[in-house]
Amino acid sequence: MRQKPEKTIIQRVTLLYWSALGLMAGMSSLIMSWQFTLGVLSGGVLAISNFNLMRRSIQNAFTAGAMDNPAKGKKTTLILTSFLRLGALGIIIYLLFATGMVDPIGIALGLSTVVIGILVFAIFMAIKPSSREAI
Repeated sequence: MRQKPEKTIIQRVTLLYWSALGLMAGMSSLIMSWQFTLGVLSGGVLAISNFNLMRRSIQNAFTAGAMDNPAKGKKTTLILTSFLRLGALGIIIYLLFATGMVDPIGIALGLSTVVIGILVFAIFMAIKPSSREAI
């Protein structure tokens, strides 16, 4: 049985952003302070968790029913959960900064892991010879 292309894309992007986090954390543990490495790891885990929760929320909102029907409240629920998640993310990042446990540059680098994974995937798809869509 063949997998859906969307599932394969999600799996590849997931592998890439976890690999990016592992590579950045490994490199920073060798050459940077432990606060910087902890910042990279905590920022990466926060970004990946937030991305996966957002993806799941959006998938549930679109597959559970008609998104264009405001009576079902899917749009409102999606917007509300997005703002709550963003607020929680801000509070967690503030607490990490306030305790002084993490380096701000490290956490910023860690927060970019999902973007790096998506960017690397896009580059691979653009240079892939069998990808006619990217041309």
